[in-house]
Amino acid sequence: MNYINSDTELQDILEKDDKIKNTLYVNPIDPMNKYIQFGKYQLDLKQMKGGKLQLRSSKGYYIKGLKGQRMTPNIKIIIDKLISNNEILYEDIDKLNENEREMLADLAQKCEIDDRLKIPSLKLSEMQAKINKFNVFRGEILAGNDSKELIKDFKVMLLKFMADGIIDKREGNDIMVCLLQMGL
Repeated sequence: MNYINSDTELQDILEKDDKIKNTLYVNPIDPMNKYIQFGKYQLDLKQMKGGKLQLRSSKGYYIKGLKGQRMTPNIKIIIDKLISNNEILYEDIDKLNENEREMLADLAQKCEIDDRLKIPSLKLSEMQAKINKFNVFRGEILAGNDSKELIKDFKVMLLKFMADGIIDKREGNDIMVCLLQMGL
C-alpha cells in the first residue's frame, strides 16, 4: 500500500482535488482542541495531519477495536471530505481497493456514520446474510417449527451473536428463557 509520509505528499494529492484543497487540520468549533467529532468518537487532527488515523472516546481514551493506523492517500481524501462536510463522490469510492473499502466500511460502522458513507463490503454483506438467516430461524420457531436441528442451529447462532456483541447479552438471555419456557 502507498502511505502518506509527509505533508508535501499530502499537499500534492490535495492540489489535484479542488474541493478539499483548502482543508485545514484545525477544529473549527474549538481551535485549541486537537480533536474533532467524527461520528460518535473523536478524531485526532494532529495525527491526521501526519497521515495516521487515530480515534478516541469523548473523554480521550483509546477505543477497543479501533487502533491507530496509517492511511492511504485515497482514504485520506475521503476522511478529509467527511470532516469538512463535502460531498463524497462515487469516483472517490471507486478508487479504493478491497482492503481500503473494508477498512472504511468498518470505520463507518463503528463510528456510526453509515448514513453518510455507503460502501459495499464483503464482510458486511456476510454479516447481513447471517442476521437474515437468524431472523428466518426465529420466524420458523415462532411459527411452530420445533425441529431439533433448527433449534440447535438457532441456539448456536444466538450464542455466537451474543459473544460477538451483535445481540445484547440480556436480550439473548431473554430469548433463551423463552425457548426454555416453550420446552425447546
